[in-house]
Amino acid sequence: MRKKKMRGLGRKTEAIVHRLEQETEHFPDEFYNGFWHLHLPADYDFITSEKVPRKIKRQCIQALIDRAAHLISCKPAGPEKYYVFVSADLPALWNAQIIIFEGAANFEGFFTRDNEYQKWLPLPDNRNLQEEWGLAVPEIMQMSGYKEILLDETGTANEGEIWFIGELGEE
Repeated sequence: MRKKKMRGLGRKTEAIVHRLEQETEHFPDEFYNGFWHLHLPADYDFITSEKVPRKIKRQCIQALIDRAAHLISCKPAGPEKYYVFVSADLPALWNAQIIIFEGAANFEGFFTRDNEYQKWLPLPDNRNLQEEWGLAVPEIMQMSGYKEILLDETGTANEGEIWFIGELGEE
């Protein structure tokens, strides 16, 4: 049996990109517990559907990267250091977001995830999301990928990849 075509891909993708642009026009001025974040403004059933082509998901990741680069360019001057980056979970993108940490104290330790419920294991150096997905990443941004292992309360493991693109503290 043939799968039904998903309708309105272009319209839905344009709406996602437009909303990202609206929400990131200015650098945020309100931080909660030292950070700010904006999830990809996409409907769960849309962004996690296997019917959504890779080129649409690539466009969503690219829009997040572009908006993070914009936010980096309009960071406020002053003594406080801000770290701006994109988090993209593959393949679903449901938790994809732009994250900004206010201050090094809030940023430190973010990439260390090694407890009984969540582990991030660095992906091999030969992996490159930029090449694999055909993304345009500004030179000012670094990239790092991890295999994410999440254990639920029954002990069932869910695995995926999580990539970070932006100011990752590597000067």
